[in-house]
Amino acid sequence: MKGMKKPLQTLSEPDLWEPLYQLEVRPDALERELFQSRPLRRLKHLHHYGAGSLISPLIHSRLEHTIGVWVLAKTFFPEWRELHVAAILHDIGHLPFSHAVERALGYDHHQNTEQAILSPQVALVLKKYGLSPYKIVHLLNEYTPLTNASNKLGLDHLDSFLRDTQATGFSNIHPSELISRLRFKGPYVEADEEIAVHIMDAVLNDNLLFLNPYFLGVDAVLSEAVHLYSVKRPELGEKIAGMTDYELLVKLESAESAAVRKLVQVLLWEPHRIVECDPDTPGSIRTEIRKIYDKQPLVGNLAVSDIRSDVHARLQELEALRGTYHFHIYP
Repeated sequence: MKGMKKPLQTLSEPDLWEPLYQLEVRPDALERELFQSRPLRRLKHLHHYGAGSLISPLIHSRLEHTIGVWVLAKTFFPEWRELHVAAILHDIGHLPFSHAVERALGYDHHQNTEQAILSPQVALVLKKYGLSPYKIVHLLNEYTPLTNASNKLGLDHLDSFLRDTQATGFSNIHPSELISRLRFKGPYVEADEEIAVHIMDAVLNDNLLFLNPYFLGVDAVLSEAVHLYSVKRPELGEKIAGMTDYELLVKLESAESAAVRKLVQVLLWEPHRIVECDPDTPGSIRTEIRKIYDKQPLVGNLAVSDIRSDVHARLQELEALRGTYHFHIYP
């Protein structure tokens, strides 16, 4: 219809409409060429929520997330060209289904991302427009509004928390309204106390989602399937960096190993059979929670948990989830 926003991700229109934040942004020539390249298009076929996408409404892709982070970078820092490019490229090293597969193969998506940026397919595009690929890699390892190694919130995690909780109906305030009330203090997201608490609701709810036993279970089963497949087919480790979720599933479904085929059969068609169990259960699959995504916005100069005891208490509850869990497939 005439005048209707077009939520296309082909970058074939002059402007791009981002529906979560309800913002319209115009990419420059470099950004358009990057988004239309194969490394970026691959992200359309990687689920942001990993194997959890197979059992939940969390089916958005890493491309949606990447576009969201880029739109936020363009909105809050309109003149910082390198940050815009870093936002576009920050996830191109992810493997199919993300962290579950990384664990199985011993990959690090941060290192993969750096290698992908320095590869000719991406580096030549950057150089064509006068940017150094090494500078973008350096930026991704610095404390910037995109991301940082502290517990302070940047744009990358902000988009993940808001996008995931909006998809599950757990948002208390629409992301488009929320971001209109944010600002930055140096590289960190800052807000008033009310909005900071809303953000922490998203942070805490998202952590509880992906640390839910059902999500841990499907990740563990997929990880086991990939591990067993790679034992027979070690060349998977060399090829997987360029694969999509669908391509990986096809390989696993057609595996020589009956054990691999059985695991994938359960993942796709009978995920209700994956249940938590005792460590000594025969055939149990082990997984660990090592990392909690406890990022926080600032309220003035303080993290929100420093001024709100309820937020501090909920973060402590998350910390208590760290540990080892076991799953099996019941008959």
